[in-house]
Amino acid sequence: MPKSGSPRLCILTQFYPPEMGAPQARLSESATRLIEAGWTVEVLTALPNYPAGKIFDGYNALRPVVERINGARVVRVPMYPSKEGVAKRLASYLSFAASAASLGPLQLSRPDLLWVESPPIFIGPAAWALSTRWRCPYVLNVSDLWPESIIRVGMMKSDAPTTRALQLLEHTMYKRAAGITGQSTEIIKHVAAIAPNVPTEEITNGVDPTRFGKRHADAHAKSMLGEKPGPIFMYAGLFGWAQGLDQILDLAKAWPADAPGRFVLVGDGPERERLGKRVDDEKLDRVTLLPAQPRERIPALLAAADIAIVSLGMTIPGAVPSKIYEAMASSLPILLIADGEPARRIEGCGTAVNPGDGTALLAAGLTMARDESARRLMGASGRALAEGRYHRDRIASRLDSFLRARIAP
Repeated sequence: MPKSGSPRLCILTQFYPPEMGAPQARLSESATRLIEAGWTVEVLTALPNYPAGKIFDGYNALRPVVERINGARVVRVPMYPSKEGVAKRLASYLSFAASAASLGPLQLSRPDLLWVESPPIFIGPAAWALSTRWRCPYVLNVSDLWPESIIRVGMMKSDAPTTRALQLLEHTMYKRAAGITGQSTEIIKHVAAIAPNVPTEEITNGVDPTRFGKRHADAHAKSMLGEKPGPIFMYAGLFGWAQGLDQILDLAKAWPADAPGRFVLVGDGPERERLGKRVDDEKLDRVTLLPAQPRERIPALLAAADIAIVSLGMTIPGAVPSKIYEAMASSLPILLIADGEPARRIEGCGTAVNPGDGTALLAAGLTMARDESARRLMGASGRALAEGRYHRDRIASRLDSFLRARIAP
């Protein structure tokens, strides 16, 4: 049973606002709701640097920074920022783990429980060190399966010695945990096969539906999207290679000249420059690239669009793009380039095609563009899911119960 009084939770994560991204949004909103549920929450994280790969302006890159975000005390420790190259990314992950393990106990109070965000999987040794130092259990949150995902995207070979070492690290992290939360059914099944005696709970990503919807559209968002006729297909998120955004450009290139529709991609990331060059070189007039926007501007942009397009470049076990929940809350039909669990999640509120199937993607896109009535029905179904199953309040309540049950007596 939990200890009497307000339980103390430390969230250990390399990524946190003001950075943009799915883990950042999920963890910060979870922290806010856990505080409302009676927890005292501190966050041990890195100096903000994602996805640009450099420390944000206003932060001292050489020493810890302490701030308060929505009721949580946030401690940021120095690390080596990088966005390019496997070796540099590895150095970034390892530097944060070392910094968190060494500086965390000097900056934070001893918690009753440590909630650890993975990936990166290299956070594992830091979690063990802090758990031992503080004499508290840890719960691991698995939002992506490493090293399985790294193998699938071609960054590692399945039989390489490094891969086997990472699998050993993964298995050890699972088996030492007091509990494991996961973002998808596939993740939970994978974990249970490795560590069947460790309690698990599926804690999906979700959305606050009050922040989204057509009523949030404003003149500024509409002006950013331009006045050319739609319907507007919008992608808003990371421009990474795992997202397979070339598929959207291929779709725009194949789009018939007499068919309605244009494509707006909003965001930043390592693929941004290359994708922009392709738009210019190939004169893809139907495509507009917009820079990354502050998180508070995304609801208005989605509200001004007609169709959400969500893309993965390949099948990645356990991966469910968080963008689908914001699209649901915005009453947008979803054109999903993914199979497996993501495709099952959008049944009734969108259309899914397999990654790499350009013919099916064109057919699905044209059907959506030409059938406004079907779009409205799909949008209404998505909104109902956002207000029910994927409402962050409902998800946070399950998380609260699971974490409280993991506190040592």
